[in-house]
Amino acid sequence: MAFEICFTGDPNEFLDDDPTIPSAIGLIRVGSLEENFVSSLYEWSKEDYEAQWLSSLRGFVSGSDRAVLITWYVNCKESSNLQWWALYRGESSIVHVQSHMPWCRNFTREFLVEEASSFLHDRITVNEDENRISEWDVPVGEVEAFVERLASRVVATA
Repeated sequence: MAFEICFTGDPNEFLDDDPTIPSAIGLIRVGSLEENFVSSLYEWSKEDYEAQWLSSLRGFVSGSDRAVLITWYVNCKESSNLQWWALYRGESSIVHVQSHMPWCRNFTREFLVEEASSFLHDRITVNEDENRISEWDVPVGEVEAFVERLASRVVATA
């Protein structure tokens, strides 16, 4: 598969050995990239993350130029940042994917999950220090195929 984001099924972990703050291990595959991530289950369940991914990706495959796949969510009143994977529609049916850790203090308005993609800045490929930003490309068709698989899985567990 050239594109996928999911939870691995590994047992929940606990951050800083605190048994009250569970987290789940996830995996994203984008072309040659295969990377694990950790998602806080303090406020959201795995199903909440999957529902957000599906909603954002549905908007993307329907024509939006960007999507946000949140992998770490704790509301901005209790956390300083979020973590997400940003998808940008490129030319020739290519999707550019970057990992972002936006700081809540930089949001100019209250963060709303339903509008997460509107908080995503325009795509940049070089940072302020002139270093290239890590980015992976995948055909949009792979994202569309994944949306179908995710939709059937999310519906089946609902």
